[in-house]
Amino acid sequence: MNSLKKFCLTAFLFVSVVVSPQIVQAQLKDKALSPVINADRTITFRLQAPEADSVSISIGFLDKSQPMTKGNNGVWSITLGPAKPDIYPYSFLVNGVRMIDPTNPFFHANYFPTSSLLFYPGDKPAFWEEQPVPHGLLHYHRHHSSLLNDNRGYYVYTPPGYEQSGKKTFPVLFLLHGYSDLENGWTVSGQAQFILDNLIAEGKAVPMIIVMPFGYAPPLPGDGEGDWKDWFSRVEPRYEPYLINELIPRIEQEYRVYKDPGHRAIAGLSMGGGQTLYFGLHNPDTFAWIGAFSSAVYTDFHGKFLNDPANLNAKIKMLWIGCGKDDFLYKSNIEFIELLKQKNIKHTAYISEGRHEWWVWRNYLYEIAQKLFK
Repeated sequence: MNSLKKFCLTAFLFVSVVVSPQIVQAQLKDKALSPVINADRTITFRLQAPEADSVSISIGFLDKSQPMTKGNNGVWSITLGPAKPDIYPYSFLVNGVRMIDPTNPFFHANYFPTSSLLFYPGDKPAFWEEQPVPHGLLHYHRHHSSLLNDNRGYYVYTPPGYEQSGKKTFPVLFLLHGYSDLENGWTVSGQAQFILDNLIAEGKAVPMIIVMPFGYAPPLPGDGEGDWKDWFSRVEPRYEPYLINELIPRIEQEYRVYKDPGHRAIAGLSMGGGQTLYFGLHNPDTFAWIGAFSSAVYTDFHGKFLNDPANLNAKIKMLWIGCGKDDFLYKSNIEFIELLKQKNIKHTAYISEGRHEWWVWRNYLYEIAQKLFK
């Protein structure tokens, strides 16, 4: 790709991800404009559906869906909140059919039903929000994988000043998404680019490159049989060679990154957390920094590696494990942490409030980014 085309693609992707929803809505006049944050911090949602018999809304800060009211103009509406600052997924249920908000361009694409996103700010910018600091760039790549024999994409975040830094080399974090998400999960709901921009500006994080790949191997017959552990045991050994033998060399060719494990980290959430433990513990000569968030933990896959604590302790600079107390994976993560204690494997356990949700994972990235490569 020539430099002009790459610049245009990068600029388009950057704008499409980071334009403020409030700024966009301020320019519009529409009777079904949605969502709108009111002066009292409540939020009004609207949907023009004059032929619908019933409309309800499901949103992340409520435990159950809420019925909406139909107006004389055919617009259904409801006002909810206030809520705590966050990025909330929501969707409408129209005559029993789930749909996203047609007037909101911000959504979390997903293999399961896609959700619209409400960006709900607080009184002051959160650590994950865009702030008036130097910004890095998001680059998007497509390529044909020779190992997996398919076409796939990945995002790359380069820190502020990367393009002007001459021959300077940077450490690299491979950041993995969760089950059903795509490679843009960490840039849309995770806001990884702003978390790093803000930390780097404050001098709290080492400037680093972040690689966010599409996290699945192509499906094969039989993948869906059995339980989650069976699925994981079939799929991840097929994905591992792609990450280690194809994607890492590709990044090292395209970007100025260090090529030693001491400057290479891996982290991820849920399925990506399970992948992080699998790839990280299996490859201590590749990754010296490991961050597992609300992970799908399958200890059986790591047995022979955990049985050599001296080797892991010598090679891994950080093994960081976080999980929320109300997460459905909490028990398995606690059991894994206890096993690490029994084997005297150095690690950091970070048990927080929260469920299996994005505000937890954004916080975990914020925490480990301040520790990486130091």
